[in-house]
Amino acid sequence: MASKAYSLSVCVAIGVCLLIVGCAPLPRRIAATHLSCETYPKLVDGDLATNSFLKVKGFIEKDNPAYRHSLRYGDWVEGKHKTEALIQVDTLTHVAYLEVHPISTIYHLSVETSTAETAQGKARLFEPVTSHKIARSENGAVIRIDIDRPVRMLRVAIHVNRDLARTTREPLTRKTKVSFEDVVIREIRVYQ
Repeated sequence: MASKAYSLSVCVAIGVCLLIVGCAPLPRRIAATHLSCETYPKLVDGDLATNSFLKVKGFIEKDNPAYRHSLRYGDWVEGKHKTEALIQVDTLTHVAYLEVHPISTIYHLSVETSTAETAQGKARLFEPVTSHKIARSENGAVIRIDIDRPVRMLRVAIHVNRDLARTTREPLTRKTKVSFEDVVIREIRVYQ
C-alpha cells in the first residue's frame, strides 16, 4: 500500500514538472534579417559556412634588453589588445541568450548590452552581462552566454594572445614588436 502511494506521488510530481516545463516557451533564434554588424557583417549573416576575421589594431613593443635601467624598459601595449564587434538588433528585443560559434581558441570573451541605438557608430551606455564575466572556448567549442534582458545593442569583446610567429625587430632601435592573433568566428546567434 505504501509503495502504491509513493509511486502515485512520484507520478504526480513528474506530471507537474512536465506541465510546468511544457508551458514555458522555447527560445527562438532572431533571424539574421533583424541583426546587423557594421564592421563584421558575416558575424550575423545566419550562415555557419562563412567566417569573420576579427582584427586587433595593436601590438606589444619590447625594449632592447641592454637598456634595463631605462624608464621605458619592458613590455607595453600600443593600441588595443582586444577586438570588439557591435551587433545591433533592429528593435528593442528581450534577448534570452547568445551563442558564439568560434573557430579560434578564445581565452577571454565578455558581452555588454545597451537598450539605446547607436549614435555616430557607438552606443551610449553599456551594461556588462554578469552571468558570464569571462567566457572561454577551446577547439571551436560553442560559447553560450545567458543575457535575459531587453537589448538593442550587443558589444562582444575578445581579448587576444600574442602571435609570436609575427614578431619583428627594428634594426636601429633594436625594439621588438609582437602582433596579436586574429580571431576567427563563424557566427554569433542571438535568441529571444
